[in-house]
Amino acid sequence: MIELEDVPLLRGPRPAGAPRARRRPAPGEPRPRPVRRSVLTGLAAAGATAGLKALGVFPPAREALASGFQLAGYYDIYPRCPSYASNHNCSPGCGPSLVCGVCCRTSGKYKGFHRSGVSDPGRYKLRPDACVGGGYDGWLWAYTKSCGSCKKGVTWRCHDGWKKSKRGNWYRTICRKATACRN
Repeated sequence: MIELEDVPLLRGPRPAGAPRARRRPAPGEPRPRPVRRSVLTGLAAAGATAGLKALGVFPPAREALASGFQLAGYYDIYPRCPSYASNHNCSPGCGPSLVCGVCCRTSGKYKGFHRSGVSDPGRYKLRPDACVGGGYDGWLWAYTKSCGSCKKGVTWRCHDGWKKSKRGNWYRTICRKATACRN
């Protein structure tokens, strides 16, 4: 039978004379080797994870913040052009949606970003988190050849939104603003 005094305490000070718990072997003692079962379990878990990732079970990781990433107020801008706009030339650039000059704000805190339902109710809407599979509101798109007055290339900030037609139908638009002009 176990006596109450023989049960070790979980909290509180260490009893007098009790040996101190060691996490590392004392100098001169041999280091413990990993148990074979632990190594095999770890390898199996790593293999299963790699296999599930290859099958596309896990969503892609969001890219870490890098130079060129911009956070303009509450708009998240992807640092480079998504693949669907990679083969576009100087004009229109930015992507498959219609590049719309009148869709861009011309003043205020968000000058150069797409007009919204707040700035122009009933005529414009934003497409939040629609870029690069979600999570971004726009992206940077660079063209390295002559483009307008930019002789050695231009970098556009492309921002997604919607514009209402005169017939009342909504269609996808992009506000395009030059952020860098190389001459």
